Amino acid sequence: MENKQDIHTDLVIIGAGMAGMAAAVFAANRSLSGVVVGGAGAFEYASGLLDLWALTSPETGFCKNPWQALARISKFYPSHPLLKIPETNIKTAFDELTQGLAQGGLTYGGLPRENSSIMTAFGTAKPTYRFPLTMANNVTALTDKKPLLLLDFQGLREFRAKFVQQVLTSTWKKINIGAVDFPQMSQRSELFTPLMAQAMEAEQVQDKLVAAIKPLLRDEQFLGMPAILGINRSQDILNRLEQRLGIKIFEIPTSPISVPGIRLKETFRKILRDTCITRLPDQRVISAAHSPDQGFVLETGTPSGTHTTRIQAKTCLLATGRFLARGLVADRKGVTENVFNLPVDQPTDRKNWHGTTYFDPRGHAINLAGLATDENFRPLGRDNTPVHGNLYAAGSILAGQDWMRTRSGAGISIASAFQAMGHIASHQAKTSA
Repeated sequence: MENKQDIHTDLVIIGAGMAGMAAAVFAANRSLSGVVVGGAGAFEYASGLLDLWALTSPETGFCKNPWQALARISKFYPSHPLLKIPETNIKTAFDELTQGLAQGGLTYGGLPRENSSIMTAFGTAKPTYRFPLTMANNVTALTDKKPLLLLDFQGLREFRAKFVQQVLTSTWKKINIGAVDFPQMSQRSELFTPLMAQAMEAEQVQDKLVAAIKPLLRDEQFLGMPAILGINRSQDILNRLEQRLGIKIFEIPTSPISVPGIRLKETFRKILRDTCITRLPDQRVISAAHSPDQGFVLETGTPSGTHTTRIQAKTCLLATGRFLARGLVADRKGVTENVFNLPVDQPTDRKNWHGTTYFDPRGHAINLAGLATDENFRPLGRDNTPVHGNLYAAGSILAGQDWMRTRSGAGISIASAFQAMGHIASHQAKTSA
């Protein structure tokens, strides 16, 4: 039997990835009633790190100070969405979001104005602006290069300590490796980090892991392992293991499916519980329209069709992502926006989508495609004016940015959601006064 529901609200957020969930937190903090609809984004594929900006220029590579780099981005990306946001607002956005995550039990660290380097499962150093505290010793160890034990788990294909050791051996004199069976899973032919993380919530499993690791320790000062230290209590689990082993421990982000990304998703869910924000995580937009009388009217439903919802909202924020999330759709005729069929800023001819080489340092023009907006992140029509006064966009759907190359995905999502939500709150306060 089909279950139908009607919702009237101030705000509807389409998309539940980083931009959508950040917007939901900012909306809740401003007492805006809202509904978040759409898929869970790509959290399972995310490292859990919050990047702001990591590229000095297309030619010179990664930067230490993201703020200095941001001051120069107009030279390389003249239409970049971060150019619309004052530096103080970007910083406030990060501070407000990470404070909210900390209240949900997921604490982030980082330097005030610099990127930190995180060791990855490839043995490379990834620059990032904010990192979960379970990776704090990762930053310290990579800087100090004191004796390190890297831990392998039998049957886990996502991480190879020997590979990391070989990559780092030219600059890091003492890296030892060890391998253990993961408690209660020795009969499995293959392990997966999310299952290991769930098992680590139990102190019995933690204690068995401690017993397996102790014989491997010699004179190392750090112990590095893949990110498996629980889903909901990762910092507590790390502290408990450190006390029992007497060594500084850190996590290393691994390839998908990512436990730190799952933690981030679960923490968003936790901090939005009992707020003025309603989540419809299993529903997708079937149709969307706007009228002067009713505002935005969305029909949403589950893939099975057993639940449908009609949402009527004064304001709408698009946080639907790009091609993989199907916020944008490409075919032989060009790129289209998938919900309201908004104009997409894109190369005039498909033959200009890509450069002549895959690793072109200038990137590819198609990666800059997206929605052009005004300074308040309202999408523009072909006449260069806002399509709707109450329609906003945030995140990777925005035009003029190549977040993957510049390592700025979280920064764009968080800052643009903050800027848009500030304008929405101010506008609604004026109209209700």
